[in-house]
Amino acid sequence: MKQPPGFVDSTLPSHVCQLHKSLYGLKLAPRAWYTRLSDFLLSLGLHTSKVDTSLFILFIGADIFYLLVYIDDILLTGSNYTMLHYLIQLLSSEFKLRDLGIVHYFLGIEVQSTSMGLML
Repeated sequence: MKQPPGFVDSTLPSHVCQLHKSLYGLKLAPRAWYTRLSDFLLSLGLHTSKVDTSLFILFIGADIFYLLVYIDDILLTGSNYTMLHYLIQLLSSEFKLRDLGIVHYFLGIEVQSTSMGLML
């Protein structure tokens, strides 16, 4: 590694900067963000699905919660409304997020709530 042109320190020509934070635009930035998110979710007790590593599942007693990650979109649903909002608060304490409320579209798929559940 070497110092980039225009940022060469003549007093310390063999020193380079160590990157402490991933930046958008770098090839590894999405992987670093996903690793940080994944580590946080695992610390909350969520587990990754065996068939889809972007699906996280949490069981609390009889309640179940699903969190699906696609690039920088997250879909969170569960059987306990109060706990769902608590999980959203935990996520917003660690990450900048915007709660869009009840899902109507996700990844171009229309979602309709019916008495029997969700219809895609």
